[in-house]
Amino acid sequence: MNETQKPPSIHDYIEKALRRKWCIILPLVGSILISFGVYKFLPKVYKATTLILVQPQTVPENYVRPTVTATVIDRLNTISQEILNRTILEKVINEFNLYADLRKKLAMEEIVENMTKAIEVSVTKGIQTQSRNEKAQNAFTISYEGEEPRTVMMVTNKLASLFIEQNLRVRELQAESTSKFLSKELNGIEEQLVKKEQDLKDFRQKYMGELPQQLDANLRILERLQQQLKTTSEGMRAAEDRSILLQNQIEQLKRPEPSPIQMGGQREAASSTEEMRDGRIGEEPLITQFYFLKRDLSIAQSKYTESHPDVMDLKRKVANLEPKVTELLKQQEAMKEARLRELRTRRERASSENLPVNVDPAIERLILQYKDQYNAAVLEAKRLREEEKNLKGQISLYQKRIEDTPKREQEILLLTRDYDLLKATYQSLMDKKIQSQMAENLERKQQGEQFKILDPARMPEKPIKPDLQKILLIGTFIGLVAGLGLAWIRESMDQSFYNIADLESYLKLSVLAQIPNLREEKT
Repeated sequence: MNETQKPPSIHDYIEKALRRKWCIILPLVGSILISFGVYKFLPKVYKATTLILVQPQTVPENYVRPTVTATVIDRLNTISQEILNRTILEKVINEFNLYADLRKKLAMEEIVENMTKAIEVSVTKGIQTQSRNEKAQNAFTISYEGEEPRTVMMVTNKLASLFIEQNLRVRELQAESTSKFLSKELNGIEEQLVKKEQDLKDFRQKYMGELPQQLDANLRILERLQQQLKTTSEGMRAAEDRSILLQNQIEQLKRPEPSPIQMGGQREAASSTEEMRDGRIGEEPLITQFYFLKRDLSIAQSKYTESHPDVMDLKRKVANLEPKVTELLKQQEAMKEARLRELRTRRERASSENLPVNVDPAIERLILQYKDQYNAAVLEAKRLREEEKNLKGQISLYQKRIEDTPKREQEILLLTRDYDLLKATYQSLMDKKIQSQMAENLERKQQGEQFKILDPARMPEKPIKPDLQKILLIGTFIGLVAGLGLAWIRESMDQSFYNIADLESYLKLSVLAQIPNLREEKT
């Protein structure tokens, strides 16, 4: 009586479960039957899937670089947003008469939203093609869920064709837009390049002679002009000296001369006059050759440098003749001075003795000849003076050009640098434009990267929704929970005693004997 009550064991629970087995079995069976009914009652949903392979371009990328560089996932997201919009999906719904019942109850926006949820696009990487030599390629699947198996298959194939068409359109438009953009930029750069070329042309025309590449030529011309100026200055001084000398001789010859009869006869006067004329104007061939050589030397120095063979040969000849010519000139000058002194003495004597003056025709011819030589010498001096002035102006011009060459070099360096940058940019854009045009032609001829249906959608044989196993599992669980709950309630409400321990616990008395159930034992 005082013993503590033992906690129920697993055998007690099994005994209770067996005692209330119908309370458990009936709800479980009913729940399973209801699950079958729910499965039969719910609408069947079928799913069709098509596998699309991302096929690379047929021409190697080393030859034609594509302008579409986005990844497959990015392009699929873009194409999905363009295709899964209300306009296109509404056309598909009307074409296949989808959601006929719902269109009577719901708005088109809600129906389009339901269809969008029924479409699934997923990327699959590493699809191996039939050729073992080809590398694994990217692919993606398009799935659609619906109640009619055939309609589901047709809609899935329609969506796949829309994706393929939209991909071709997107690639072609992107290639075309890239080509147009490059053409526009190329035209802008070309205009700038033409302007820079015109600026360079105008600069060269404006500062012609002061350009850096003309510096050596300017230095050579300046050296030749300086040498020519030196020769011209020497010739001008010689012409001036010759004109002064001729003027003095003319003035001396113009003085009156005594009669030749009073001086010892006509023959002596004529002889002296002839000798004087020959002494004044006669020149040796060697002197004439010397003057010709000097003239040729001046001309050669104006054309060539000092190291030119012709200039050196003429210098050598002039140097060889110069001592001889100098000696001859000194002799002629001494003879002229002696005769002039003699004539001067005769004039003084005739003037003191009041003798008549006789003008010799030979003297007149000599004076005229001297005047011609004097005028020629004056004109030669004037011409050489003008030439000297021009040469000095040219020397100043070339000196200024040489002084301004570093400044022009800096200016043309800036212009050339900008021109070279524009030219490099233009060439780069031209190459990219050619590549973009080739890529555009590649896309138009459908030789670029394409979507190819590798596994078209087939008619589904069994629905994917509702899931019979899942419904049965849920129904079994609910029936089992309900049966166990019902059995527990019945057991809790039952006041019967099923063993000695329960009786002793309730009566607080010990059981002395137990009468077996003879009927149960027989059975």
